[in-house]
Amino acid sequence: MNKRNWLVLLLVGVIAITSFNSCKKDEDTDNKIDNGPTEWTRATVFSGAPRIGASTFTLNNVAYVVGGWVKPGETISDIYAFDGKGWTKKKDFEGEARHSAVGFAINNKGYYGLGSNGSDALKDFYEFDATTNQWTKIDDFPGQARYGAVAFSIGNKAYVGLGSTRNETLLSDFYEFDGTTKKWTALTGSRAPQFTDKKAYAFSFVINGKAYVGGGTGNVPEEFWSFDGTEWKQLKDIKSDTQDIRRSRASAFAIDNFGYVVSGRSTSGVVGGVWKYNPVDDTWTDKHQSLEVAREQGVGFALDKTGYITTGSNSSGGYLYDNWKFVPVR
Repeated sequence: MNKRNWLVLLLVGVIAITSFNSCKKDEDTDNKIDNGPTEWTRATVFSGAPRIGASTFTLNNVAYVVGGWVKPGETISDIYAFDGKGWTKKKDFEGEARHSAVGFAINNKGYYGLGSNGSDALKDFYEFDATTNQWTKIDDFPGQARYGAVAFSIGNKAYVGLGSTRNETLLSDFYEFDGTTKKWTALTGSRAPQFTDKKAYAFSFVINGKAYVGGGTGNVPEEFWSFDGTEWKQLKDIKSDTQDIRRSRASAFAIDNFGYVVSGRSTSGVVGGVWKYNPVDDTWTDKHQSLEVAREQGVGFALDKTGYITTGSNSSGGYLYDNWKFVPVR
């Protein structure tokens, strides 16, 4: 072989080695931001059985995870508390076992209700006192029985709406719960939402006394709304020529005046991506690392400016009990 051919082979080899190292570097740094710290790390594993469709509320910087499916056709009534370090089992929920219910917290009390027992949609509601570890039944939800609804708190009032009935009729109404009087009131007139789509399994988070609601099943909803307890305001759609944040059965929480929507089911299946919402300019970004184990119908909450995602179902339909901690990198 002449000298020219040897030089050609040498050059090809150098290019191949460089390309291999470049690819390996990309693989090693995938899902990392500027080679910075890892945003998602494993936290203390959930103490209960793996499940989907559990609900959550947070009291005094402790998150409570209640109920859900533990396997197809079997719901459960247990409740576990998580303080950011470990899990503690609490007194079982005293109502009918259910999945796809809602939870919220007002005035240092947790509330849990709606959902499905596997065959019927439910409308009963209960109050949980973490100090005494006791459940107390309160007035039933006044609207149609439903599952896959959404709930959030603003001040000493909570708001519950959307969802699906037993016969899979989607809903768009909302109701207010007063934490002082313990009474329900339908949002009507100027306070009634003007959604263009009915939906279930939407996501919500609250930032500075204002709730944000989007996503869900239904007609692949693109609309996104805010609500301050008095007025609903339609924001930019969550689908545009440059981004698509449509999700159902996603997890969501707020940290440092930003909202985060994690994982869930998109139009392409179960995904692990993280979208961050900035309410100042009504914009979304997806620069954060994806959740390593993508899931739907998991539970999301924030403690001490740290997000957590636990339980849910992976893309193969397997039930999960892992617990992941999210510390965003700015």
